[in-house]
Amino acid sequence: MNGPDYLCFVKAFKQLAGQTALYGLPSILGRLLNFLLVPLHTAAMTQQQFGVVTDLYVWVAVCIVLLTYGMETAFFYHGADPERTDGVFRTALGSLIISTLLFYGLFEWNIHSVGSALRYEGHLGYLRCMVWILCLDVLAALPFARLRLSDKAAHFAAIKFALIGTNILLNLLLFDAVPGLEGMNNFLPVAFQQDPVAYVLAANLCASGVMTLLLLPQWRLLLRRWNWDRGQWISMMSYGLPLMLAGLAGIANELADRQFIKYLLPEHQAMADLGVYGAVYKLSILLVLFVQAYRYAAEPFFFRMNTSGNGKELNARVLLYYTVFLGGLFIALNAALPWAQHFIDEKFWIGLSAAPVLFAANYVLGLNAHLSIWYKLENKTWYAGVVTGTGLLVTVALNLWLIPRMGWMGAAWATLCAYSAMASLNAVLGTTKAKIPYDWPRLAGYFTSAIALGAAAWWWQLQHGMSALIFVLPYLLIILIFERKNWQKWSTPTQ
Repeated sequence: MNGPDYLCFVKAFKQLAGQTALYGLPSILGRLLNFLLVPLHTAAMTQQQFGVVTDLYVWVAVCIVLLTYGMETAFFYHGADPERTDGVFRTALGSLIISTLLFYGLFEWNIHSVGSALRYEGHLGYLRCMVWILCLDVLAALPFARLRLSDKAAHFAAIKFALIGTNILLNLLLFDAVPGLEGMNNFLPVAFQQDPVAYVLAANLCASGVMTLLLLPQWRLLLRRWNWDRGQWISMMSYGLPLMLAGLAGIANELADRQFIKYLLPEHQAMADLGVYGAVYKLSILLVLFVQAYRYAAEPFFFRMNTSGNGKELNARVLLYYTVFLGGLFIALNAALPWAQHFIDEKFWIGLSAAPVLFAANYVLGLNAHLSIWYKLENKTWYAGVVTGTGLLVTVALNLWLIPRMGWMGAAWATLCAYSAMASLNAVLGTTKAKIPYDWPRLAGYFTSAIALGAAAWWWQLQHGMSALIFVLPYLLIILIFERKNWQKWSTPTQ
């Protein structure tokens, strides 16, 4: 890519970077602020109680995928034309409202059976709070998607910050962490008082309520005139349902390890081990946050760029620099563990041996987030099921084999293997089916360098602490040597 084409790429890349920053700011800062609650939660809770919180939020994540059934991405695909956006939004949001109400009715009808299956017979209040949070989050998905498609990043960020700020403030009040305001938890129902798990759920539910109120202006289109376009709905469902099935398999790949720990280990230790594993997983926060920010920006961006003659070249080059950046974060996380481990209470440190494997797993998952864009752009969403189904088979087989033998360490290795299988398959399919010209030699070189230097940093910090950050320098040197000529072109005016 030379001359004007390269300048177009630079301009587009800078646009994507800017949008990632705009959408990532509330996500990254907000999740970091929420992460600052982890020391509070792990200090106030037992391993078993933290295991309960981890388990409940696994089910929230799974059910969000089920109840949104691909409508968010279908909205991006069908509503990209500004003249059709409002009609597509009304149809999609109406569909979500009806399905969410049906889900809630079925849940209340079968709440005792659900509680028995999930081992919460004595804590049905937990499940009700979880489902209320879930329903509000599902109904917020389309309004947030509309803000993203309309490039209203500031509005998006403001609502996200309100959600996060409310949640943090209520956590601090309920856990008596604000001097002079102790005893706020006495305002909860008697059954929830002196119950740390209930505090987390109550704070989240109130925050989700605030979010819903702030999103009400986005509902005006539906409330003003709801015209049900049956043909549009069928078209969206045919696009979105394969994504839902793939999403369920994908979320199972991401979260099934927690359920295998819960059900494969002896019941008297399962929740404690789940709490340890969940707390250590939290240390991957920087990788998880950046990937989430990138997803918010990349999906609508690549849909808009899909009509460009250089769209596939742009896709390939973005992956290269995305791999580089994630690799640097991976090395830094391994090196900084002597500092990062203090964000969880000491009683959870017994699981730190799983940290580098989980860091590597999230690095690969981040790459897969980009590699999976190809089938959405090509309208071949059924390939999502092929990829995530493959990953799910790996997840199930390895968790069944490794967890009874290795505990949470087996879950970590199974997660890494499953993500690697998915990313590899997406890479092959993206190259062969979508003809995306990935630069495999450079990608392989940067990825291998990051993994090797991250492993070295992990080993070094065990003996020498934070001085392991020196391993970031050879990585930067490798990038500088091989990318210097490309970066020099960035100084060229893009007008």
